[in-house]
Amino acid sequence: MMIIRLVMLAELMAIAAAFAMPEDLRSCVLAAFIFATAAQIVAIFPPPASLGFAKLLRPGLVAVLATPALSMALQIVPMPMGTLGNPIWATASTALNEPLAETITVDTGATMFSLAQYCAVLAAALVTASITLDRTRAAQVLHLLLSVTTISTAMWFGRETTGAAGSDGSTVAVLGVLLSCAAAIRAADQLRRHSRPGAIAPAPLPTLCVAIITMIVCVVALLIRTNLAAVVAAFLGSGLLLSVFAIRRWFLGLWGTAGVLATAVIIFVATLTVIPLRTNTDPTIALSASSQIATERMLQDVRPAGSGAGASAVLLPIYRDVGVGVSRERPTAAAAIVIDMGWVFLCGVLVVAVLGAVVLIRRSLSRAHDYVYPALGAAASIALIILAFADHGVLGLGASLSAAVLFGLAFGQSIPGAGRDALSLESKEALDRAAGPFTASYPRFASALVAAWPRVTLMVLGITLAVQALWMVFPEWYLGGRSSSSTVVSTATPWPEGISKPASIAAAREDFWIRGGSKSSVNPASEEQETAPAVPSNTLARALRSSPLRGDIWLMLAAASKHSSLQHGTAAMLKMSYYTAPNDLDLLPLRLSVALATDGVVREPEFRDLIKRDVKLAVSHQPALRPALVSAYRSASPDGKNYLESLISEQDPTYLDQVGARNFRQGSR
Repeated sequence: MMIIRLVMLAELMAIAAAFAMPEDLRSCVLAAFIFATAAQIVAIFPPPASLGFAKLLRPGLVAVLATPALSMALQIVPMPMGTLGNPIWATASTALNEPLAETITVDTGATMFSLAQYCAVLAAALVTASITLDRTRAAQVLHLLLSVTTISTAMWFGRETTGAAGSDGSTVAVLGVLLSCAAAIRAADQLRRHSRPGAIAPAPLPTLCVAIITMIVCVVALLIRTNLAAVVAAFLGSGLLLSVFAIRRWFLGLWGTAGVLATAVIIFVATLTVIPLRTNTDPTIALSASSQIATERMLQDVRPAGSGAGASAVLLPIYRDVGVGVSRERPTAAAAIVIDMGWVFLCGVLVVAVLGAVVLIRRSLSRAHDYVYPALGAAASIALIILAFADHGVLGLGASLSAAVLFGLAFGQSIPGAGRDALSLESKEALDRAAGPFTASYPRFASALVAAWPRVTLMVLGITLAVQALWMVFPEWYLGGRSSSSTVVSTATPWPEGISKPASIAAAREDFWIRGGSKSSVNPASEEQETAPAVPSNTLARALRSSPLRGDIWLMLAAASKHSSLQHGTAAMLKMSYYTAPNDLDLLPLRLSVALATDGVVREPEFRDLIKRDVKLAVSHQPALRPALVSAYRSASPDGKNYLESLISEQDPTYLDQVGARNFRQGSR
């Protein structure tokens, strides 16, 4: 059917777009729309062999696949006070002086974003499984996915050379190695089956040549630009594929199979010993080659139900050291899952992945033909488990969609005789109709129920994903491009002289997306004072109802309340800014100005220690933050001026002369 081919191309184009586009709201919305449409099309116009899909999509499997989505949805449901809800909500409620419902997640928008991505991944896997029940389409999907991963690997390699690559490049390269190995094995099998005395079938030869070339490209990218764990993952995955090929080609007996599998296990264990492991650290970051200092701190504070899907990216700035950019450290996929969902969830994921690999290997060994597809799924499962403990790439949008299509292909082709089952079911229905209406009613109803079950599942998933996509994109439409993903706003208080705006934030919706642009860097060369339109305090407060860990928004609200009738809440909001963004140097200039200009803040011992820390940072990071102290002194209250002079004298007695004591004295006039 032409429409099924269009669905296949749309899926692969969505994956290619996910690799080419930045991983943001727009890329997630695009993927959600495409896969929601694909799920609806397959549900309404099922492929001819889709009756075999009912054998794969059993209620137990549906329950397993739906569990992560239900867990994420549960994290945004209000919890009873003092139970699984995160304490940050009670603290934020006190600071805002209004009741807030406690939830497990610390960022509703991040959790909804993760839920939408998971639904898109699930839709990609199920749609692919339904399509690839036909062996011809399975081969087409294999070749198309191989092309996409190879091109994406080459693009990643080029961007890595310039330092602009994403985090999912190593995962894509590993998948490319496995796909090329599977394509080569399949071509070799075709050559062996179709060869005749004195002639060789030419059809598989181009596929074999292309598979070898793509494998070389992906292996070179892995050896040059990735860590040892990614190389080992690709090696073990390919070894598993070759083991299945050897068993099918030469060792069809029980003892031969056992011997090959035992050898594979020994090689697997021996290879793992080659990977350098971190000692005296959390197991989820043991294979990581990059610095994971902030991740270790987050893992020490893990809650039983996690902090909410996507919360690891929100919590990372709080736990990182002063002056360290977020891009320099990303938790491994395993660590991110533990932080977001808890240890029990990670253990469940690992158990399901291992059991899935075992089932796929068993089905691969039991198939007469096309055994390479389920073996490919088992190899990918083992490789991705290793990569999850080495880097963050497994959770990337492009990498997760590619893995979903691969697993859909593997499980779709793990069901033998789907087409024959469909024909036998149709023949049985014809015989039942010939026997009479009464005897045929029950079998007809049962067969209709079996055929409708997967279609209903796909339709429900497609509708859910479409609703999520509309929910995500609605702020862009409603606000005409002034939503949280595109608007740059600033506090009503002018920024200190020579200091750039600390953040780009907006409240697009009271209960949903709170997404900001990247923080601007400090620009000491600028001499102009930056101003921006005032942002209503209720807009900032709405943002905090969904994301109470936004230290920049707390600071803006504190600055806005200082010039309104809400001065009694300035101290509480300023304290929240200190504790939710303690190491953000971009916020230091405005935070010092607000703190030193409020007498109630300067006189409180806890705030005096916090101000002292900021001043120490400003002095130690001179001259970049030198204008911040001058501007803070000019806007400070009399008590604030005296305290700032004493702090600077204590930190560096000569610092007043270095920055210009005349500036300070002019500020007091």
